[in-house]
Amino acid sequence: MPSQPSRFSRRHLLALCTFLVPLAVLAVLGWTELRRSGAEAQAALEREARQFLHSAAQAIDRRFDQELPALQAATERLVAEQGPVRAVLQLQRDEATASLLDIVLLDAQLALVWPVPPPASLHLPFGRDARHRGGDGTTAATLQAVDLLLSHGELAQAQALLEHQLAQPPEPPTASRTGRRADADDAEVALRFRLGTVLKKLGNPAAAREQFERIGRFGQNARAGRLDADTWPLLLLAEAALAELGSDADRVKLLRTIAGSRRDHLADGLLSAVAARLCTAIGPDSAEHAEATVLLAEERQRAHSRTFAGAYDLVLKFGLRLRRMRAPADADATAASADERIVSTLSGRTTLLAVRAATVLEQERFRCQHVGLHLDLDTLLGPALQPFVGQQATFTLAIHDEVGAALVPPPASVPGDFVPPSLQRHGLHLHAYPADVDRIVADARAAAQNRAALLVALFATAVGGALWLWRSASREAELAALKIDLVSRVSHELKTPLALIRMYGETLGMGRARDERQAAEFGGIIARESERLTLLIQRILDFSRQQVGTLSYTPTTIDLGDLLRTVCEAYTPHLEARGAILVETLPAGVTVRCDRNAGESAIVNLLENAAKYARDGDTDHEIELELQSVGDRAVVEVRDRGRGIPDDELERVFEGFHRARNAGEVRGAGLGLSLVRHFARAHGGDVSAHHRDGGGTVVRLWLPLAADTPPSRPATTVRT
Repeated sequence: MPSQPSRFSRRHLLALCTFLVPLAVLAVLGWTELRRSGAEAQAALEREARQFLHSAAQAIDRRFDQELPALQAATERLVAEQGPVRAVLQLQRDEATASLLDIVLLDAQLALVWPVPPPASLHLPFGRDARHRGGDGTTAATLQAVDLLLSHGELAQAQALLEHQLAQPPEPPTASRTGRRADADDAEVALRFRLGTVLKKLGNPAAAREQFERIGRFGQNARAGRLDADTWPLLLLAEAALAELGSDADRVKLLRTIAGSRRDHLADGLLSAVAARLCTAIGPDSAEHAEATVLLAEERQRAHSRTFAGAYDLVLKFGLRLRRMRAPADADATAASADERIVSTLSGRTTLLAVRAATVLEQERFRCQHVGLHLDLDTLLGPALQPFVGQQATFTLAIHDEVGAALVPPPASVPGDFVPPSLQRHGLHLHAYPADVDRIVADARAAAQNRAALLVALFATAVGGALWLWRSASREAELAALKIDLVSRVSHELKTPLALIRMYGETLGMGRARDERQAAEFGGIIARESERLTLLIQRILDFSRQQVGTLSYTPTTIDLGDLLRTVCEAYTPHLEARGAILVETLPAGVTVRCDRNAGESAIVNLLENAAKYARDGDTDHEIELELQSVGDRAVVEVRDRGRGIPDDELERVFEGFHRARNAGEVRGAGLGLSLVRHFARAHGGDVSAHHRDGGGTVVRLWLPLAADTPPSRPATTVRT
């Protein structure tokens, strides 16, 4: 029977709305609550980050307020007593003041008093210098030839060539030359320096000393400006050569001169190299070794301070003067620049320049108005920042200067949409980043997943509830349709036999039968229709018990062949009345365990279907009933040449109330095959329908064999 389409009544729609509306409200409330909790968590995280920044800023303030005044007080005493270089070296040995890098002295206009910034460029005026280029007889040509001879180890020839050139009269000035006497002096210094070097290598220290001493006398003219600046390094190298030829005291004396900033007109690289060579020449057993080591440290500190002085002149001086210009008009100029602090990054190192007013002693000794303290911020703030960097807290600190250079870099991995809270202190920009980025990302992902899971769960619940309501409503409507259809079909099925019984009963009751034979015929019709009516009622009752689960069976061990033969003998007259010929193949000894009455009813249903659905106009058709033992199964096949079953309904014909669409006008309620399947499956078997070659249907019913079933013996009988 084709299923009726389900229809929603107003009651069903009201129930659906009653279910979905609160669910939608719950979804909105849940979504709102999740967003609110997420916003609260974000706000709490931001509050915690800002509290973290304030704590870091307070730690930096304490460090500045405690360490800087103490450091300034220490320098006020030491600078006037020992000078800026020794003051720095002494303070660096103390852990509390180890952040001090350099001390610079400034005048009232914040210009450098000490140290003097290094010269932009100085080089040695050897044979390749443009000033000495000329023909083959010039000093430049001689120096080039000497260089070539020295490279081949020809020391004697180089000596002779240099002595010959020195014996020549000075070269006359040319159009491209300045014509100054200093030009000749510069050339003589270059020649005598080479000659002294050659004599030293030849093992004649006395003659070499004489050449270096004559060069030294030119040093007096250097300070008067008589020598070219490019010749000054040769004077220092000549001094160093004399010190190496002299005693350790001579070497220490030159070291003291260099460390005391009395050769600052020369490049620091040259000065440091000469100082290191002099210190190395003083053996560890020498009485001068300790002082030489101290002087070498002072020289290195002096060179370091000069390097910073160059950066100060280029960058920091302008910043200090700009701040003085922005100071209030009524502020004292000295006070405006005193205690000034500038944070900067020089050569990849973030430092602090703290400027204080010079003491009276400092002003008298160094003629300065301010003292600048150059500090390493990493060393100064390291102890204060230790608790705020790393993974100890929820956040980690990053610090940048005003131009964005990092003192403490941010974490390597930061969420792309994260905007760190920031705070500014002492020219430093503080930023708070999550220490555990993975956890922050995981929390955000978990919150998003929770929202998605809520939506999915609510959607699934809504869909499931709607489907359940739809299924319930459809089932209810289907059951109502089935009830109506059942009443209609049962009424139709019952009406015909009842009408026949009533008609023939009234005929017999009124004595209208012609004779006893006709009366017996009418009685047989009444008996047959009564039996048919009983069978129909029994099927309806069995189907009803099947639907409610109360249909039960009492299995016993029976010979299935004997059962089938009994059914055939009893049902053959009915088949003959329909014009059917039953051909049976029923071997003996095939035993199964099943309910005998239910088994007979199942076989009768199969035979009745085979007879009932014969082809239209076919008054003489054959039905085959075969029993065989296949493995551990007893297989019963009912084969006919009827109208068949459509392909898509071979399985559906075993559903209750379903009839094939080609059933036509054949009467039936669609219950028989449903009861056959229930019987088969209740006994561990099954039933199926198949197409028969040449047309018709094969219905195959199988049951499990009993344990003691002997081999079957085939037997074929044709009943007509």
